[in-house]
Amino acid sequence: MINPKTVSVTLLGSPQVFLNGTPCTFGSTKALALLAYLSLSGRPHDRAELATLLWPESNHTNARGALRYTLSRIKKELGDGYLLSDNRQIGINLQSQWSVDVVTLRDLLAPALDAEVDSTPLTAEEVQGVEEGVLLYRADFLQGFTVRDAEEFNHWAFVQQQALHRDLATALQRLVTHYQEEKKWERAIRYAHRWLDLDTLHEAAHCRLMQLYAESAQWTALHNQHQSLVDLLEREVGVRPLPETEALYQELCQREARELVANPVAEAASGATPIAQLPAEQRSQHVLKQKVRRFWIDTLLTPLSNTNDLIQLHLQYTYEGIEHPWGDVLDLQQPPEVADIGQAFQAADCALLILGGAGAGKTISLIALADALLRREKPQDELPTPVLLNLSHWSEKQSPIAEWAVEEMIAKYQIPRRMGRAWLAEDKLLLLLDGLDEMPANCRAGCIVAINEYRQEHGLADVVISCRQETYETIVRDHGVRLQVNGAVQIRPLTDDQIRQHASPSLAATIFADETLLEIAQSPLTLNMMQTAFYDGADGMHRGTAPFTRDRLFEQYAQRMFQWQEAREGGDYTVTEISDQLTWLAQRMQGHSQSIFLLEQLQPSWLEKGRSQWSYLFWSHALMPAVLGAFMMWSFIRLIGTNPPYIEVAFVTRVASVFGIVDQPWNTLFSLFWLNLFAGMLAATISGFFFLWRRRRGDTAQIDRRLGWLQLLVVGSIAWLAVTILIAMTDALPLALFLGGMAALGQALTFGGPSYGQSFRTEIRIRGALRWSWRGAAMLGAVGAALSLVWSGVIWLNDPSAFAGELNLLNMGLFFFLLGGLNDKRPEVRNRPNEGMRIAGRNGLKAAVVVAVPAMILTGLTVNIASGLYTGIMLGLFAGVIHGFNDVGKHGVVRLLLWREGRAPLNYIRLLDCAADCALLQRVGGGYTFRHRLLQDYFAANKPASDIGTYREFVDQTNPIELATNI
Repeated sequence: MINPKTVSVTLLGSPQVFLNGTPCTFGSTKALALLAYLSLSGRPHDRAELATLLWPESNHTNARGALRYTLSRIKKELGDGYLLSDNRQIGINLQSQWSVDVVTLRDLLAPALDAEVDSTPLTAEEVQGVEEGVLLYRADFLQGFTVRDAEEFNHWAFVQQQALHRDLATALQRLVTHYQEEKKWERAIRYAHRWLDLDTLHEAAHCRLMQLYAESAQWTALHNQHQSLVDLLEREVGVRPLPETEALYQELCQREARELVANPVAEAASGATPIAQLPAEQRSQHVLKQKVRRFWIDTLLTPLSNTNDLIQLHLQYTYEGIEHPWGDVLDLQQPPEVADIGQAFQAADCALLILGGAGAGKTISLIALADALLRREKPQDELPTPVLLNLSHWSEKQSPIAEWAVEEMIAKYQIPRRMGRAWLAEDKLLLLLDGLDEMPANCRAGCIVAINEYRQEHGLADVVISCRQETYETIVRDHGVRLQVNGAVQIRPLTDDQIRQHASPSLAATIFADETLLEIAQSPLTLNMMQTAFYDGADGMHRGTAPFTRDRLFEQYAQRMFQWQEAREGGDYTVTEISDQLTWLAQRMQGHSQSIFLLEQLQPSWLEKGRSQWSYLFWSHALMPAVLGAFMMWSFIRLIGTNPPYIEVAFVTRVASVFGIVDQPWNTLFSLFWLNLFAGMLAATISGFFFLWRRRRGDTAQIDRRLGWLQLLVVGSIAWLAVTILIAMTDALPLALFLGGMAALGQALTFGGPSYGQSFRTEIRIRGALRWSWRGAAMLGAVGAALSLVWSGVIWLNDPSAFAGELNLLNMGLFFFLLGGLNDKRPEVRNRPNEGMRIAGRNGLKAAVVVAVPAMILTGLTVNIASGLYTGIMLGLFAGVIHGFNDVGKHGVVRLLLWREGRAPLNYIRLLDCAADCALLQRVGGGYTFRHRLLQDYFAANKPASDIGTYREFVDQTNPIELATNI
């Protein structure tokens, strides 16, 4: 007896119809729509109703004819016996073998949706069924599928989608309640995350997660969840959480405090002391742990775990490529397999090398290890904090690993420099170093040597490094250097069973029929991309005639993502704009050895060489200091003109009179502007030639700090000499020397920035948030007192009767005291795109207020109100500029020049978010990274999309609706 064929209809995601596992090709979206409507309703429908549903704009006769033609195509593909039709009605044959995933889903979820038994606990059998239903729901109903000119059908599909959405949310809520009552916190939290993923703005889900974290004593996760809700609401809708949510959070915090007081052992074990009650250093480490979890675990690892897309990798020990410190005396024979990355880390005595192919899962393994380490139940002060850093940026300066790690933590995690240095010196950080293979080939061996030196200097410090296996073997073979660690693991390629488990049946069948496809599908990255890039709901694998390669996989994937973006309604950018911008971004990131793009790390080196970089020098090193310096020097000249020693600067009035400007204060400001512009042009020219010399000798060479101080000395001396000579032509030499010194200080330290870097790659500084330091205040206050004595001497030499040394000592000493007390020792809790520049702006504003207001009040009370105003302007501008306004200004100049070049829109974050929505980029903390380095390499090798015709040909030959349904 021949078994009847089974028709399987998949409506979750892209609509697909299979006949005994073989995909059916109807060649029409309306055929799929008709089958979706009939199979889901399960009853016959009038022909007139179906004709109106799918062809509403056609007249009755044409619509009925189109329906008959579509019905004949379906019967031709499926055969007889699966549809019942007569002159009046059409329906599916319920006596035949039909399988509809939505019907199955509703049957599985039904126990959780019964309102009458909502308060009745689910049985074990019902829980198992509901969990199967949740697992079955891997995409929304007819996701991305629409029928042109059939608004009624599209509305029906939307209603069904929303209904299933609500059913899934209800089922997930019941599962969370079930496991919460059974105190199975891990499962409850997992389903709560899945519930939250349905609507990230649903505060009830956030509240339930906070409750679960509190009940499981995961206090750090509780605070993280609340902070993520606050950030999300502020970013998306610009509001605060509801009062009920805030009340719940405060209640849970009070519960935390009560439990920790009642159980101090648990407090030590969990490290869950409220952050406000922790000592300053522990509070800073807590912030760092929050950021590691938020940037990497919550962003990359948790979504994979919640959707069951996380593939369990097979790891195998290896010792061939490493240099074990006790290799001569220990038996290094280990079992060939290892259970997970945590076990491998412990077996390697916390010093591990992870090897694997491209896209094998090395980064995910590092993130999974960080997650396991953050969950350890030991006193927190005894455990180093895992910090994930990417080595690709090391090649820029090639500095010692400790110095490089501190700079990376400043940029990526907003951890102040002094704090990072102290933590590394005290072995309070565990470096998880990703991407040894992502730096230029000529730097990799040197990086291995630097890592070995770091471990030796820090007593064989704990460290984990990841690298492509082929790349690492090449380094060992060509350079003879090996990492000095205690163990290494290889990530094995995916097995046939894993490919079958994580690929759809038709995709798996196509992969196993082609050896080339099978080889490429053996990495998790390429397997997941195949699902999107090459699967067509109607025709199975979209193969084409060109030979299949890895590059073609990324090309097809990118094209589908672009097409999906083009099909979206109300898109902010065209496909060509996104493609061109990503191509340029990938090329610049590759040229700067970056794998994570931070907007605040834009440097003048991202500009086109030549005219744009010289324009940057003019705007940032000459024009900006000319404007700000004019106001600062004007305030000083007004002070010495209206107070002892009552000096009038003849230079400013004479220069202004030449141009016919005689009114105050415009004559003084005009003269000082051109004076500072002249000094700035000299400084900019010197800095430009210095940067050019650095480039010619190799910008990637190790930065020499002595060259930086030499540049500082040369720029400052020339600016000082030039201004002094000009002013000495009309005024006394001591005054000329002092004003020249002010101009030199402004050019060399405040605006020119040579002390911050010695090339265009390090011109703009990334800072930590400010906090008060009594030690710094005392030290710089003493310097201010010494300088005030010098200026008092100048006053006395000019007019012995006007000596006011005590008052001058008080004013200048206070200024330097306040300026020295502000330092970047506080880590920033929040992290958004371009957060580094926000910190710099806040720092500048805070410094300006903290310095200007006390100085203004003190001078106003002891001298007069006008003097207080001049003093406040001068000192406030100086403090604000050196603490952040200069970097904000330089960053703004770079952004404007890139916009003028057509390389980056003014609202760059919107474009980056748009690319992230297309699954080409992904957010990591406040930065963006390509979904994989291979995708970045693909874009970096491309020409701008506007110059390529293949994409437009692809679009012209592809049905956009069918394309969009497979994203």
